[in-house]
Amino acid sequence: MSAKPAIAIAMGDAAGIGPELIIKVLADRNVFERCRPVVIGDLLTMRNTAASLGATMRFRPIAELAEAQFQPLAPDVLNPPGFDLGAPLPPAAHPKLGEAAGRYLALAYELAMKGGVDGVLMAPMNKESFRAAGYDYFDELQFLGQLTGSEEPYILGAAGPIWAVAVTEHIPFKDIVSQLSVERVCRYIEHLHSVLRKLGFASPRIACAALNPHAGEGGLFGREEIDIIAPAIGKAQSSDIDVSGPVPADIVFKRALEGDFDGVVCMYHDQMNIARKLQPRADIATLWMGLPVIGATTAHGTAFDIAGKGIADPGSLRAALDYVIKLAR
Repeated sequence: MSAKPAIAIAMGDAAGIGPELIIKVLADRNVFERCRPVVIGDLLTMRNTAASLGATMRFRPIAELAEAQFQPLAPDVLNPPGFDLGAPLPPAAHPKLGEAAGRYLALAYELAMKGGVDGVLMAPMNKESFRAAGYDYFDELQFLGQLTGSEEPYILGAAGPIWAVAVTEHIPFKDIVSQLSVERVCRYIEHLHSVLRKLGFASPRIACAALNPHAGEGGLFGREEIDIIAPAIGKAQSSDIDVSGPVPADIVFKRALEGDFDGVVCMYHDQMNIARKLQPRADIATLWMGLPVIGATTAHGTAFDIAGKGIADPGSLRAALDYVIKLAR
């Protein structure tokens, strides 16, 4: 048992599709052959959702991680001490749901920092609820960075055979350029190279996407490629990293999917995620790197519009769990 990584599964938004996704993923007994999962969340929510789905599993409450038994038919559920979600809430943004999702995620990483778990998986959470609950962060990654004292956590995006990072993430579009620098772009090239090596790529081939249309057309459409991106690429190349670019953003993922590159460094959130989300859901997930242990979540949101209908696709959460297990050690 101890050879299998312990994975904390944070429930995310209780009123979204997260609880349903967790149940569908844990219904596969093979999951328990590959890891030791424990749900961090609300017992009543998990039990009610299981009943609505006709699932045979019976969730088992524990007061501390040491009590976990990791049994397929009775998954363990650990609730943050002293916190009660209360009565079920409708599928919409709500401060109580945001507070709960934040507490579940925080407890998961507190266990990680104590060495109790080897990886964290989070079902979708709602950022509006998170902010309404008083969490003054752009996103959960910024929150986790402060919680764990991690200097520069970053998102790694999986898209089938292609891996990607974005130099800037959840910020207003107008602020992107001010956040780009030679040093920052180079660090993200190095981040992606390091992760690809851990994933088994002996000599990762990386593309660095341009910011402006047509890679700036020699400065006609902007100088960021000349002043920032190209120097960052040169700096990374001097460290024997195989990185090319700046490659026009409208072609970089097509070339990667055709086999030219193993990974892509993007300049901003949508540049990376539009391409990723066009891939089959079973192949995409969002990973958190630069934290005490690997973390991952879905590449989609809480889907309040279909919550409670039993039709949510667990593919992305299943993919996220697969990546966490693979990178947990």
